[in-house]
Amino acid sequence: MLRSKPSCRRVLLATLLVLMSVSAQAADEVARLANKVAIGESLAQYPYRWDAKSSESFVELFIEDAVMERWRAGSLIEGSRLQGKAAILEYAENAHTGRLADRQTRHHFSNLVFLELSDRIAVTENMALITHQTAEDPVARVASSGIYRISWERSGSEWKIAKRILFVDSFPAN
Repeated sequence: MLRSKPSCRRVLLATLLVLMSVSAQAADEVARLANKVAIGESLAQYPYRWDAKSSESFVELFIEDAVMERWRAGSLIEGSRLQGKAAILEYAENAHTGRLADRQTRHHFSNLVFLELSDRIAVTENMALITHQTAEDPVARVASSGIYRISWERSGSEWKIAKRILFVDSFPAN
């Protein structure tokens, strides 16, 4: 038995609705993946800019009132909290021209995971191995390691760091 025209229209309408729903879901997934790639690319700039001692370009990765902190053994390291791009820039310039002036640093980032992701904010974690090498060192040495937890905010078309916490690896004394 042939279907009537109203029945065919209902099937066609239902098919179109399913296709539109699948298309909207696919568009959402593409946007989600595009945000992950953009955040990953911004994160990759962090070690390149820091290790190049490019303080001004490093600070451009952050929003205006960003926060940087370091934690060890569950506690904030005294004096490590910085707030605002001006404070982060001052810290970077002092580090690059002071304690790090005679050495090449390398921040080796790996294992990026997304703890939270929306169209406007994200939270990521990644592991870091930080090495230093001076002119006298035949090879780089491990200076530190830990986990970076970064809160991101979308600023226009770019993802910027709102808060960066470094959880420095530490072990209890024997």
